[in-house]
Amino acid sequence: MMNASATTRYRFALHGRLVSSITIIAALMLLVFGSLALLPGLNLGVLTFLAFILALAGLVVLLPMLFVQYAYIHAGIEIDHDGVRVQFPWEELQQMPWSEVRVAVDEGEEYLRLSRGREGLGHLFSDTRYIRLHLEGLKPQQRAQLEQSIAGHVQVRQPSGFTLVTLISKQGEVMARGRLYLFEHEVLCTENRGKKRVFFHAPLKDLGQVRQVDPFYIGQLECQAFSVTYAGEEHIIMLGYETTISSNLGTSSRWSITGNAREWVEALQGS
Repeated sequence: MMNASATTRYRFALHGRLVSSITIIAALMLLVFGSLALLPGLNLGVLTFLAFILALAGLVVLLPMLFVQYAYIHAGIEIDHDGVRVQFPWEELQQMPWSEVRVAVDEGEEYLRLSRGREGLGHLFSDTRYIRLHLEGLKPQQRAQLEQSIAGHVQVRQPSGFTLVTLISKQGEVMARGRLYLFEHEVLCTENRGKKRVFFHAPLKDLGQVRQVDPFYIGQLECQAFSVTYAGEEHIIMLGYETTISSNLGTSSRWSITGNAREWVEALQGS
């Protein structure tokens, strides 16, 4: 963290530390095995060829890691009296003025389980959109300091219930992947990707009909669903989510069940 006038900046220290570790390992591979492969008078036969391959592998990893490390040096979260700005590597600058922010959400321990080990994510929500804070890149002390700074401008809330969902049209077509939060007296449903829209943020007492609907099937996978009516509009929420995984071999996807419809209906009805 570093201060400049009235602006406080938080770097993604955990991400940067991982990148630095990989960079150092790759550099050592290049130095040690490159020296063995090119050392005059040293002829170890197959071992020399193996050293050359390992040195080349170190170089292949090192070059992009230097580029990634440079990107993280210029990345981070900035907060001042005007609002919040988030610059994450290879993403467009996100920013939101305090006048637009309605609530801040720290998903905390619940998302720790759902995200397979990450520390949890944070978001700032307005009435129509949100920005992602990338809290999983901050050290615990940084995260606490950032949340304290944000709490000076807007309430930071932890949901009593949270899950990833898919919004479905009345024709049964997938509309968007989303996030569903339950607070003590409110429910918040947002898009998880794409335009980062807020679909609805409603007091529980203002919800219309909340009911379980027929499940949807993704192959052999049965995903339960329910509908919520708010401000005269019906939202069909499927408790299933498609995770996209990228690798050197391309992209693949996997669907998973993310909740029980009866439990969500009872919670939204205040039962």
